[in-house]
Amino acid sequence: MWFFRSPRIVFGEEALDELTQIQGHRALIVTDQNMVHLGFAERVRTLLEQAGLQVSLFADVEPDPSIPTVERCALQMADSSPDWVIGLGGGSSLDAAKAAWFRYERPDVPLEAVNPFEHFGLGTKARLITIPTTAGSGAEVTTAAVIKDPDEVRKLEVASYELLPALALIDPSFTANLPAQVTADTGIDVLTHAVEAFS
Repeated sequence: MWFFRSPRIVFGEEALDELTQIQGHRALIVTDQNMVHLGFAERVRTLLEQAGLQVSLFADVEPDPSIPTVERCALQMADSSPDWVIGLGGGSSLDAAKAAWFRYERPDVPLEAVNPFEHFGLGTKARLITIPTTAGSGAEVTTAAVIKDPDEVRKLEVASYELLPALALIDPSFTANLPAQVTADTGIDVLTHAVEAFS
């Protein structure tokens, strides 16, 4: 029999204030340049610093993140030793955060070997918080990540129940401040997922 669980979810316009309550020493924000330019990354950094954490930033996630990007992010995690990994952005940033967190926790296991039937013991070095800024993929509450493998010219599904975030912070004001094109694109993504569920 299969049992599915969801992360702890804080929803609302003040959801990010939960970051001031977390305990730890260091955090790494995984995001993209858009989140930096829009000021979202700085907003998250400020709240984490209010909690007393030293904050590092990895802002090189591209659309459809690749294995090389994930590996660079995992190396930065290994250098900064975060207690918390913060995935901030759309589905690409959240997927990259999950995959890099896995590689930080288990550098001995390649992403191709991740599967839902094996126990990997994640969470001994850090815990994962997801903060979605779009309403497209639902990656903030899932146990999977999709990562591009440029060598094999394919998309790799990285799936493990241990990839479930410890906490998802969902602030609707983020989506209200997105560029119009991003809002439209992610709206179509939501519609596509809904249609798929009935076809």
